Amino acid sequence: MKTPKTVAELLPARRDLLEFGGLGLAGAAATSLWPLRVGAAEKTNPRGTARNVIYYEFSGAISHVDGFDFKENPATQKDFDVRQLKNGVYLSHFLFPKVEKVMDKVCLLRSLRSHEQVHFRGQYYVQTGRQMNLAFAKEIPAVGSVIASELESRRRPEDTFPTYVSFNLEKGAAGALATGFLPARFAVFDMDPQAALRGMALDQKAIELVEERWRLLEALRKAEAPRMAAFGAEMKTFENFSDTAHRLIGDERWPAAFHVSDEDRARYGKTSVGLSCALARNLLMQDAGTRYIHVCHPGWDHHVRIWDRSAPSNHYKLIEEFDPAFSTLLEDLAKTPSKATPGKSLLDETLVVAMSEFGRTPGDLNHMKGRDHYNPCFPAMFAGAGVKGGLVLGRTNSDGSKCEETGWKRKEQPRIENVVATMYSALGIDWGKEVHGLPSGRTYKYVDELGANGFIPTDEIATIYG
Repeated sequence: MKTPKTVAELLPARRDLLEFGGLGLAGAAATSLWPLRVGAAEKTNPRGTARNVIYYEFSGAISHVDGFDFKENPATQKDFDVRQLKNGVYLSHFLFPKVEKVMDKVCLLRSLRSHEQVHFRGQYYVQTGRQMNLAFAKEIPAVGSVIASELESRRRPEDTFPTYVSFNLEKGAAGALATGFLPARFAVFDMDPQAALRGMALDQKAIELVEERWRLLEALRKAEAPRMAAFGAEMKTFENFSDTAHRLIGDERWPAAFHVSDEDRARYGKTSVGLSCALARNLLMQDAGTRYIHVCHPGWDHHVRIWDRSAPSNHYKLIEEFDPAFSTLLEDLAKTPSKATPGKSLLDETLVVAMSEFGRTPGDLNHMKGRDHYNPCFPAMFAGAGVKGGLVLGRTNSDGSKCEETGWKRKEQPRIENVVATMYSALGIDWGKEVHGLPSGRTYKYVDELGANGFIPTDEIATIYG
């Protein structure tokens, strides 16, 4: 066997995985040169019921009227076998046999509204919690990066895992977004789960080679320190990434987090999203610093042949991927003891959110036997961290085209901004904060009250807690 001479030869499958999130780093603004001022514009009372958040995105948009806001319609398939659950929700037993069994852990909100109705802008909205404004989009961080920044003070010396991790974000329309005005160390670590499983462990020879190269790099850094200082914060950012990667690959918990047994592969489903959910569970089980995980499940954009099994992609196929992955994730989080809080489970301390960027057109199918984009109403699911399971909030009309009851204390429908506020609140983050002094001269608000048609409420969705 040929002895590897370089780290690149040693780690061809994971070299990219050790570069915190590709686009997340590449697009990061060097705004640490600007003096930023942080303050609170409004009084909030964060709950602090969660240590972690898992955000499951139906990227491309699942059909709400065939799924979690089911409405009998001309396109309802004969094999759906729709049944009424204990909480009054109607759900296809054929499509969601496993999720049906965990709906007692889920609060279902059926009244969301989106500002956007195209994928790139909609997925940008999901990741940032605000509409895209090209005038200063470069300054806007992803929600996960804001969370990583806010939780940095809570990181312990033994926390080596990145705070913000995602799976398959690069396969969505918007890709993995940058850190905006925040330092690049808060970038997302986006992974392809299949690539991640191909090898996250180093044998002893590899470890010795890495340490040898690291000693050489450290010596070069010291020798070149006066000259490199002239490059400022940007060079320091790359050094931080190197330091983080070095600590990460030397932590035995990291390869342990990327071991998925054959039994778990079967339970979660032998799919990309199944592996993503199993790995999300593993990362939280290690309790090594990861606190926000974005699981992107791409491919739900079925304008054509949405229920045609012979089509290359269809809702049957993607629901078959989602059903075991999401249900097993909730089951495992509920039965896994927390390492941080005796007597609690991982689900007790993890807020799980599942939603699309918008819904799909209700009623009959279009002329291509599919459903198009629809933003006036769509559902979201919440579980864990004190959420009241089995609760149903909000109501739409008979065909799912219009919201009739908002499901919270406001007459306006909740938006993605309110989902973001809910995640911040659960993590104990003051969602009323503002950051002043951005390079553009603008103010960044953690939750932006300026919507597409004027001001919108910025509250958390408190009713999910009962």
